[in-house]
Amino acid sequence: MHATPAQILQKHKLFSKLSGQVVWNLAEEAGAGEGQLDAFMDFFEGQKARAVALLEALARDPDGWLILELDDPATACPACSRLAGLAVPANHPELLDYLPPFGLGCRLTGRPGIPDRQQAVADLPPPPVHKLCCDARSLTRLLAELPDAADTA
Repeated sequence: MHATPAQILQKHKLFSKLSGQVVWNLAEEAGAGEGQLDAFMDFFEGQKARAVALLEALARDPDGWLILELDDPATACPACSRLAGLAVPANHPELLDYLPPFGLGCRLTGRPGIPDRQQAVADLPPPPVHKLCCDARSLTRLLAELPDAADTA
């Protein structure tokens, strides 16, 4: 039986804690207006879709690897910066601990792939803790970066 996206997300350390209503409430409390709320929910749904696609790809190829990259190194937190370039085997028992995002606004992304250089699994640093929001990119900062849906309509 094929797992649904909702079942797949229940394995993710961040998305298993978040519902659309929780994220909506967080954004409202951060002062988001109606257009920002729509843009933020689109951002959140996009993050979830990317996580599902990544988990599906890693499940299809248990001999593959999770490659971690930063989408903007200048604004990443130190915990995620130290993971940039890290490769984690898809069959690693703690794979889900290394699966980004680690919080809303996290700059770390993952993709399936083959590492440039062979890395010993014993050399994996401890992963950051998955929490609701990124320390380096607060929710208010993230909201300010998103285009207001009312401006793009």
